[in-house]
Amino acid sequence: MTDGPIRLTVLVDNTPGPGLRNDWGLSILVETSGWRSLFDADTDPAVLEFNVEKLGVDLASLDYAVLSHYHFDHTGGFSYVAAKRPGLTIYVPPGPVDSLKALGLRPVITERTTRVAAGAHVIGPLEAWRGFYEQAFAVELPNDKILVLVGCSHPGADKLAKRAAEDTGMGIHAVLGGYHSPPSSVIDRVAEMADKVCPGHCSGEAAKNYAASRYPDKYCEIRTGLRMEFGNP
Repeated sequence: MTDGPIRLTVLVDNTPGPGLRNDWGLSILVETSGWRSLFDADTDPAVLEFNVEKLGVDLASLDYAVLSHYHFDHTGGFSYVAAKRPGLTIYVPPGPVDSLKALGLRPVITERTTRVAAGAHVIGPLEAWRGFYEQAFAVELPNDKILVLVGCSHPGADKLAKRAAEDTGMGIHAVLGGYHSPPSSVIDRVAEMADKVCPGHCSGEAAKNYAASRYPDKYCEIRTGLRMEFGNP
């Protein structure tokens, strides 16, 4: 379990935020009292850099990063991250790690759900199709529940959330990130498991509208520049 509140900052999402640049991509900063991590790194390093500077974020003090999967809208900004934090450890699913090594990063392949820091777990990886894997990132809250961050949910946001709950033995407070234009049944299954349903990035307007109308007490909007804090009494 992490001590104190967990703070999330959405550095880049498809949905814009005031005074910031947006992109087809996703990058979320996660901060606790014990560590700082980056989940994915958008598409364009220039967009990520602009928002990082506008938001006053210090990537040089990152402790580690987590990559959900190897599509460019999640890996494109790691060249900027590597320049700010050379040698950063990045937990990755099985796949083409050489491009990350070439940037001066230190990829560590996860073969199964792994605790990577106090209260932090890389979930999966799950196979989306033959030879292609995606993983999620789960962070423990003081109330014995977890936040589950998802990149594009190619295996299914519901399946990633279910694996997170099973492997950590904890309930789910929120599932945040890309749901990949899911059918309503996926939203329903996530809502059954989680207190909050927070589709962003590649989720699509139809999925967002469905979640907002069907689960108004559970829906939360994800957009560029959003800051969220969890775990306060």
